[in-house]
Amino acid sequence: MSCKWIGSEGRAVAPMVMLAVLVLLPAAAAGQSGSDDGRTAPRTAWGDPDLQGLWTTATLTPLERPGGQADRPSLTAEEAAAIEQESAERRAASDGKSAPGSVGGYNQVWLDAGTRIVGDLRTSLVVDPPDGAIPWIPEKKIESDRERARYGVGPFYSYTDLDTGERCITDGLPNMVPLQPYNMNMRIFQTPGQVVMLHEMYHELRVIPLDDRPLTGIPQWTGEARGRWEGDTLVVETVNFVDKPETWWSAPWRAARPSLRLVERFTRVGPESIDYTFTLDDPLSFTRPWTASAPMTTDQASRGVTAGEIWEYACHEGNHAMINILGGARVEEAEAAAGR
Repeated sequence: MSCKWIGSEGRAVAPMVMLAVLVLLPAAAAGQSGSDDGRTAPRTAWGDPDLQGLWTTATLTPLERPGGQADRPSLTAEEAAAIEQESAERRAASDGKSAPGSVGGYNQVWLDAGTRIVGDLRTSLVVDPPDGAIPWIPEKKIESDRERARYGVGPFYSYTDLDTGERCITDGLPNMVPLQPYNMNMRIFQTPGQVVMLHEMYHELRVIPLDDRPLTGIPQWTGEARGRWEGDTLVVETVNFVDKPETWWSAPWRAARPSLRLVERFTRVGPESIDYTFTLDDPLSFTRPWTASAPMTTDQASRGVTAGEIWEYACHEGNHAMINILGGARVEEAEAAAGR
């Protein structure tokens, strides 16, 4: 019997994923199975729950609950609709415009952020602690605020004064947190013994073994991951993040650091849905582990983003922003020295 949960996405395959699709799809398609009522998770040919597809988490729902809403876990339908409408009007009004003295950024044709509140109308993606806030150690919260305040302001003495994203390195894990204004897509492939995740932003590729092989202990920007199945849920634990205390991050809570431990859970809950949660544990940064839920869907249109495949992300090639930012800083220094 064919499973009602899985069907062809009906899209052209981008060049960079063509080979993987050709290798993986025949086996996966041959093994998909499920109940006629659609309540049983589909399976791969080798019997694992099938998580394969092109997913997005794009949403207007913020990571943390906005100030003044600590005791409000959910919005009303009217409030959610108002937020979505206000966001659409703000994007239309600001399209292609920049403040005096600013070169501005991309216009809306290049941006593709989520335009919908998550389906359960939560006021934050953080679900634990109950107040929807990251439980920072107080001094680390001060450091985080200071680091975020540098964005777009500097000082810019060298390339190391730009954050890791501006340097085309990474914005850190978990990379399915909908903080980016574009490229919030991830394709999942599966083979016996491995799950592969290709994220559109920074072209980040994660190959996650599902066996009991030991960790190498080699620090990496996106850590070292091992996965396992707990029932129909894929649990991925990631450790061994690099120690780069001199780097800047646009979202410091995601910064790579040796004390960080990330646990992600992926559960297929519907034809186009994955229940995705992550827990961050870092006793040097947070007073307690905390958890966020960012529902994933293959229905990109339902999140108000462009439907389509993952294409090449070529950040380093032609990264004129870094050159221009540093060049502009030198001009400002020269003008200041000349007393202008």
